[in-house]
Amino acid sequence: MPSTLHLDLPFRFQRALQPDGLRVMQTCSAALTDALNDARRAGCDPETDPAVLLLGRHLGRVAAGECPERGHPEDDDLRKACEQRIAELHSAPILVPLIQRGLGCDPDLIRVYKSAAREALRYLAHTLCLDPANYNIQLDRHFTADNPAISLFADRFCVTIDPCRINPGREIGWVRTNGRDGPWAGRQLRGPIDLISNVTRLAATVRRDCHLHQPA
Repeated sequence: MPSTLHLDLPFRFQRALQPDGLRVMQTCSAALTDALNDARRAGCDPETDPAVLLLGRHLGRVAAGECPERGHPEDDDLRKACEQRIAELHSAPILVPLIQRGLGCDPDLIRVYKSAAREALRYLAHTLCLDPANYNIQLDRHFTADNPAISLFADRFCVTIDPCRINPGREIGWVRTNGRDGPWAGRQLRGPIDLISNVTRLAATVRRDCHLHQPA
C-alpha cells in the first residue's frame, strides 16, 4: 500500500447536484472550499473537478442575485459527470483500502473513515430491507483514534466496523441481540473489512448467522 493514499467520497458530487441549502454567499463559499479540499485529497485537479466547477458556478449565480433553484441546461455535462462519479465511488468502497492502510491519528483520514463507514452501514441496512426508523448508526461511546468503532444497531442484531489494528482481518463483527439496546444473544462473529465490498453477500451472511427473516 502506498504511503500516500488518495481518498474520495461522493459527498461533494451529491452536494453539487443538490445545492438547495446553499442560498447565501457564506454557505456557498464554505461548500466550494470544502469541495476544493476534498478534490485535492482525492488526487483530482480542482480546476477540472465537476463538483468544484458546479459549486463555483452556483456561488457566482447566488452572488449575482439569481434564484438558487433555477435550472441551467449548460450545466448538464457537469451534472452527468458528477452522477457518473457517484456511481463509480459506490461501486468501489473506500473503506477497504483505507482501513487496510490504517488511520493512525490523521484527523482527515478519521473524518473520511467516519463518513464512509456510516454510508456503508446505511447501505447494509437498506440491503437488509430495514426501515430507517428501525435502526440507528452511532459511534462507540469511547470513540477515539485508537478505538474508532462504528455500529449499526437494529432490533435483533448489531454490526460493528472496528478498524483496530490489533487483530487485522477481523474488522467487521456481527451478533444477534435481544433488542436494539439489549445484550448479545450469542457469540459475536468477525471477518475482514473486504466483506463490505460485496454488501449483498454480507447481508446474506448477517441474515443467516443472526437468524433474521427473509423479507417478502
